[in-house]
Amino acid sequence: MRRHKNLVPAVLSETVSEKNKNLKIELEKTQMKTNLIIIGAICVVMASVSFGDTVVVSPSNMDSWAFYTTDDSGIIGTGTGTGEMVTGPATPPLGTGSAHLMTAANYGDGSVQLRNSSWAGTRIDALTTLSYSTYATAWNGQQLPYLTIWLDTDGDGARDDRLWFEPTYSEADAGNGNPFPQQDLALNTWQTWDALNGMWYSDNIAGPGSNAITLAAYLAQKPNATIINDAYQSIGGIRVASGFASPEDNFNANVDNFSIGTAAGTTTYNFEVVPEPATVCLLGLGALSLIRRKK
Repeated sequence: MRRHKNLVPAVLSETVSEKNKNLKIELEKTQMKTNLIIIGAICVVMASVSFGDTVVVSPSNMDSWAFYTTDDSGIIGTGTGTGEMVTGPATPPLGTGSAHLMTAANYGDGSVQLRNSSWAGTRIDALTTLSYSTYATAWNGQQLPYLTIWLDTDGDGARDDRLWFEPTYSEADAGNGNPFPQQDLALNTWQTWDALNGMWYSDNIAGPGSNAITLAAYLAQKPNATIINDAYQSIGGIRVASGFASPEDNFNANVDNFSIGTAAGTTTYNFEVVPEPATVCLLGLGALSLIRRKK
């Protein structure tokens, strides 16, 4: 009778191999679960940081903000400038990115705008915070991105006026008696502007330069001024813009750290190229789950 000497060792070898394979699968599953738990915990921490009073605005989540371009007519969609989220420049006040506003060469009479539509209905006298940061690499010597607000002053819901804040008119040497003078304008550096305590003019009251006035002085004449959206073009009533100057002027600037608030709370908008951290975490969790299913 012939004996199969190698039969038992072969069976044992296959059994050990199968056990090793199963053990490897179990280890991979355990590692995957561990990764999911770790990323989930990180997401919770990031969400608590990202979601409070700071909103990350990115191309995938503009959160009531939108870019527009115009020619000198001011009609949305007629311009050739660039409005986009970018990384930098330098080190922005918040995060790593900012909103880029650049007019096209020889089209400085057009504009590039960033508008928000979520603060309609807010009274100007209720504001407790209104500020933003700018960085410019090209200008006409005095214009940084400026702020314009559409207003209803008599309660009928229609536009009655617009308020304008240009940083240059809040400098100490602007000649308008500014009680809270701000820093001098500069290129290639981030600067933050306290618009709430700056100098303003409107379509109907005061004027640029030495004729600019405080918000308190404006409210003395228009106490019920309330933010509204631009119904004529169906766009936001808070606008940060570059341009509307002379054709030969070239504007290349960035905006970040836009803060607005009332006694009910302040929201700071952080402009970024990438989604907010919590969104990135969710994408990571989804990817890991898919990998786990495939295995």
